[in-house]
Amino acid sequence: MSSIAEAIKEAVSEVIATYTGQRPELLATEARKEDFAQAEISSIIGLTGEKLQGAFVVSMERDLLFSLMQVLLGDSPSELNQEALDMAGELANMICGAFRRRFENFGATLKASVPSMITGKDYKVHSLCKTPRVTFKFRVGDHPLFIEFCLDKLS
Repeated sequence: MSSIAEAIKEAVSEVIATYTGQRPELLATEARKEDFAQAEISSIIGLTGEKLQGAFVVSMERDLLFSLMQVLLGDSPSELNQEALDMAGELANMICGAFRRRFENFGATLKASVPSMITGKDYKVHSLCKTPRVTFKFRVGDHPLFIEFCLDKLS
């Protein structure tokens, strides 16, 4: 594995393909400075290491979440409820965990916080790092999935 970007791509593919059989397609990667959220539902996971701290954010619209729930659970809610938020948090945990296992190949271990869930329209995810967040836009079926990642070295 050559890069952090590759580790994120592999982690998303591992989790989505394993649990749904769908292959996520990476559409774009960009550094972001603006704080507006990418999608209606965001799971924010804090990352800490011996000399590192950062964040891992998984964002999606309810359509994707509900379609994933349909595949995984055989049922999906008609509205955004606690079960749906729990599933979004668990998906974020699994993707972040798969990424963290790969990140160890770079010589550092990261610990993750419990996901904080944010939902709504036009909310902001304020800068979680001094460095710019890198956003990875995937397509799962007909739906976008966003992974945002940032990591700062502690002095």
